Amino acid sequence: MEPSVLVEKRGAVSIVTLHRPGRRNGVTVQMCEELYEALSPVPASDARVVVLRGAGNDFSVGADLTGGHSSEPVTLERLGAVYHASTLLHTMPQLTIAAIDGGCAGAAMGWACACDFRFASERARFATGFLKVGVSGDMGLVWSLARLVGAARARELLFFPEKVTAQDALAFGLVTRLFPADTLHDEVLALADELAGHHPFPLRMMKANVLSAERMDMAEYIEVESARHLHVTASPSLLPARSSQSGTGTRRTPTQVTAEGPRRDS
Repeated sequence: MEPSVLVEKRGAVSIVTLHRPGRRNGVTVQMCEELYEALSPVPASDARVVVLRGAGNDFSVGADLTGGHSSEPVTLERLGAVYHASTLLHTMPQLTIAAIDGGCAGAAMGWACACDFRFASERARFATGFLKVGVSGDMGLVWSLARLVGAARARELLFFPEKVTAQDALAFGLVTRLFPADTLHDEVLALADELAGHHPFPLRMMKANVLSAERMDMAEYIEVESARHLHVTASPSLLPARSSQSGTGTRRTPTQVTAEGPRRDS
């Protein structure tokens, strides 16, 4: 059976591709299992950025209702773990980017919304879709939507699951950047390379800060943030990287991190 999820390593960037282009990357049980299996080893890897995208002209149009079904019973005992693909995308120390072209719906929209970033083509279309096929939702989409676009907008998208254009998605913050369809994947890989170019330790600590901020009040968060900040500042491995930014030419002015906070040299 042909794999429905492909993984490619490109330096410090891992590219995970939903790969059923003949079915517009429709989601099947096999795809859910393979995506979870593909993502599970990533947190312990040396990757710094993960790009999730679809083959062909779509990210994924959601559940494939006409094909690709397993003959085995669909039970929580069998499939419970695979729903945590979204947990992995959201909580792994790597930064995660969903590169969204064409259709993005249902479970696949849950995967996209679990990522740190959503960059889309101008022809992208979004739909939660669950109520239209008589289900209540999966892959953490309700949790993610409420945090991305607010509770009222999330309800609108969930209970009136009509298609949303890329321009509307940008307007209410579901995505943060739009690109022409023919350059989307090149643009996203360039952004992934830019992120991956940072030293992995502060990159991971900033991701950890974002996750901590989701579940802590401000006082608790600042205690954790300050400890991480001082730990990163004192890291010997970062000294060469900081020194390398002190050259001449077109390099940006380096920011020195001190115990008192960031300080930009003049």
